[in-house]
Amino acid sequence: MASIVYTAILIVSFLFLLGKRNDEESFFSLRILGYFILGSFAFNFNQISLPLGFIVYLLFFRPKLNVDVKRLASVIGFLAFILVHWIFPFAVHAWEGREIYIEQELGSIYMTNFLDEYDQIIQGLKIESNDLKLEDFSVNYLKDGSITNLSLQLIDQNDNSFTHYQIGYEIDKSRYRVTTSQPDSWIQYNRLVEAKRFFENFDVLTIKDITNEKGEFSFYRISSTGERISNLVGDRTHYLISNEGVHLLEDEHPPVEGFYISTSAMMKIGEERDDKGNITQESFEGVETSDYLFDVNFSEE
Repeated sequence: MASIVYTAILIVSFLFLLGKRNDEESFFSLRILGYFILGSFAFNFNQISLPLGFIVYLLFFRPKLNVDVKRLASVIGFLAFILVHWIFPFAVHAWEGREIYIEQELGSIYMTNFLDEYDQIIQGLKIESNDLKLEDFSVNYLKDGSITNLSLQLIDQNDNSFTHYQIGYEIDKSRYRVTTSQPDSWIQYNRLVEAKRFFENFDVLTIKDITNEKGEFSFYRISSTGERISNLVGDRTHYLISNEGVHLLEDEHPPVEGFYISTSAMMKIGEERDDKGNITQESFEGVETSDYLFDVNFSEE
């Protein structure tokens, strides 16, 4: 896009400046073109574009013929530099980083179909890609099913570029808030689970039964980094999600690795109060944790 803008400015300016000639001069059109290019020439230093060409013009160029038009060509070139290298990137960054809101009422987690929620987000963002990856999914909820916090990240790859979507649900406003960015790379992209595949397996879980089995606690959390795990934590219960349903992974099993969904009860372990006795900070730890693995691979001992 920046190259298109620059080319358009170059053509329009060139045609405009051709009619401003005051003195007869050989190769006038090429000279005007050269002064424009000189004025717009950029030098990149530590990812900062500097107007080196215009500085060189000011210091060393003293034309004797068509002075005004050559000066104007350089100035227009410098203005093109400002637009293409400073204003345009800033505007693109501001546009890409803008907040997007998707209105959506979330009810009880026990009644929520998260695959449908994912589809709503995709439609709201007008994403056509089917290769979105998921990272850092987390949802907190109370025993009655009320969702208190929901966040996730989606990453899309288009040729050699990436689009990162940071998504959070605003409980008080009943909407998703999405911010986007365009990172040059995403190192763990190929290790992440496909977002649609994740939510297909998520909706297999009977969240209410899982919660009731854990007992009474401050709140509950379901989370996943989106990456595969191979070293299963010993103090957790592990289950397998397959086409046949959800099954307990026996203690005596061959080495296994796969994507996972972790469920935990959050137990309060401490708090801090101010001088008036008001709670200012609470701390919790996850207990009764269970991991639900899917798309697993077993390997021989």
